Order: sequence, then C-alpha cells, then structure tokens
Amino acid sequence: MQLSLPTQALQTALDQVSRAAAPKVGNNAYAGILLSAADNILEIQATDYQVSVRVRTPATVTEPGETVVLAAYLPELIKKLPAGTVEIQSQTGASTLLIRAGRSENEMVTGVAGEFPHLDELDHPQQFTLPSDQLRDMYSLTQFAVAGDNQRPIFSGILLEAGERAARMVATDTHRLALREVALADALAQPVRLVIPERVLADVVRLLPTNEPVDVAISWHRDYVAFEFAGVYFMSNLIAGEFPDYERVFPARFDAKAVIDRREFTAALERAALISRNMAYKTVTLKWGDDSVEISATSAEVGSTEETLSVNYEGEALEIVFNCFYLLDILKRSTGDKITLHILQNGPMLVEQENDPDYRYVVTPMRGH
Repeated sequence: MQLSLPTQALQTALDQVSRAAAPKVGNNAYAGILLSAADNILEIQATDYQVSVRVRTPATVTEPGETVVLAAYLPELIKKLPAGTVEIQSQTGASTLLIRAGRSENEMVTGVAGEFPHLDELDHPQQFTLPSDQLRDMYSLTQFAVAGDNQRPIFSGILLEAGERAARMVATDTHRLALREVALADALAQPVRLVIPERVLADVVRLLPTNEPVDVAISWHRDYVAFEFAGVYFMSNLIAGEFPDYERVFPARFDAKAVIDRREFTAALERAALISRNMAYKTVTLKWGDDSVEISATSAEVGSTEETLSVNYEGEALEIVFNCFYLLDILKRSTGDKITLHILQNGPMLVEQENDPDYRYVVTPMRGH
C-alpha cells in the first residue's frame, strides 16, 4: 500500500473515527484502525462493538492495499506531524507502516487487516433524510432531558420518530420531557420509532460539518441505525425496549395559564438557583395569582431569596414547587421574548414557545418538598 494526502485531511478523518475505536490497547483487532486505499480514496474504519464509523477522503493512491494500526497512537502521531503532505507506505507481508511528512519518518507496528471486523452497510434498509442543521437543532433541544443514569436504559436514549410529513426527537428522564418536531420533505411509507443512545447522537452531531449544511441520510434495519453524510458512515446499535407513550404526558387540561417575560423569568430563577443549587432537590417555589408570580428559594445553609414578577395570568391562585434547574434548562434553550406556561396544581406543567409550536417541554412539580 502506498499513498499520500494532506496531513490536515488525514488528521480530520482520524479524529472522526477515533471515538469508535475500542479504548484498550493490545493486539485485539477492535483496538485498531483499518486503513484501506484504492481508486484514489483512503477509507478509514474503527469500531468498539456497538458503534462503527467509516470515513472516506481523497488521496493519491500509488499502490492499493489495507492494513491495521493501533488507534491509541496513529491519531496522536498525525497531529504532531508538520503541515503539508503525509506519505504512507507498507510492503506486502511487512508488519510495519512507514509514515513520512517533511523530514519526519516514522514506523508503526501493524496488524492483520483480514482480522479486522469490516463494517458492512445495513442490508435493505429503510431511510429518510434530514438537513444537518435540523438534526443538530433537534438534538440540542432535547438531549438535556435524557436520564443521567443507566438504571433504565430506555431513558438513556433519545426517541427518533418519523412518519407522514414530520420527524420528532423526544427525550425524558421521567421528571421532564422535551419534544422537537420538524417537517419532512418526503412522507415515509411506514412510520418508524428508533431509540438511539444519546452518546451516539452526540458523536454524530459532533461530526456534522459546520462550514456548510449537508443532507444526512438516516437508515435502519432490525437493531441498527446508520447516519451517512459528507463521506462519513456512522452505524450503531439501537436501544432495545419500548419508549413510553409520550403523548400521554402532555396534559389535556390546565388550572391556569401564565405568559411571562422569558429573560426576566430566567434571571429571577438564576438568582434562586444560587440558593438552591446545593440542596438535594434544588427546589424553587412559584406562587401564582393576580397577574404576578412570587419566586422564592430557602436554604438553611445559604439563606433565602424572594422576588415578584409581573405576568399575564389566567386562573386560580396556585403555589407549586419545581426543580429550579429543570426550568432553567428549557428557558435557556428558548428564543422568544415571552414564554407560555400551562399550569396544573397537581400535575405536569407545559412550557410552550412564543413563535415555535414545534418545540414543547413538560416538567413535573416536586411533590412533598
């Protein structure tokens, strides 16, 4: 195998696949990165059993071939090479890879390419396409509601649901739920519900180009999902199990409705968070009534805070306790001047955006605190 390409292009491609390489170092093929060169394309693959990534980048290929190198070392070496062009060469039957850049010449021990678990694209998949900016937006507006522990694996993932003319991402930790919906350019023949590990979507979003939008083809078959865009093919296991019927979480009725200035509400809650952030449940009390809301928090160790904001309020007087940071999470991702809150005395509160009906959030009160 013999090829050359810009050092920066190789570094970028290795960065894209390196997270999928098994973290341990040794002769295990899963701890390696597969380099395959042919037809003026360098193909790089890595896997950790659950996630597999393949990246293709243009290269000048003089002699086709493939080899495996340790994932723990090659990306670090390439980062430290001088800018310009890097030349890569291995001899048939040799156990080393020669890497030259400028006056730097390096040899790395190689493995057997035939032992590497090559990535096979999904067989007869179904698929739909989303613009990269929409996929990034859907993830960023829902991922914060994912459960932080793995005791219930289904809640460590994000539901991607698509059908007819819309796609949704939904995340919940059972205390709050975030939903983002976008329109699809083409209707799906059959609706689909995929529960994707949050860390997988985080990696996919991290790999999306930031200099220009691209189309992301999302495909699935049996227990796998794949994302393909800009020379990247990213495949992962899905989370097994049934995601809860999230539509039932949205209340059908409300005791009150409040429209409040988003920036003022955020600032007041941030002040309350200074008091409650070290408390077990991080609580803040909201007292609603007479076109006002009183926001208060008390800690025996820190002190207390209380302030009143003007609101447009309809309904009976209510006093409800929430996790302060659950409210701040949604407010910091909101964009309008106003925010609308649909309130229940003994049930979840629905948060709606001023000019974006496709982004909804539900948060449950802290009972008994």
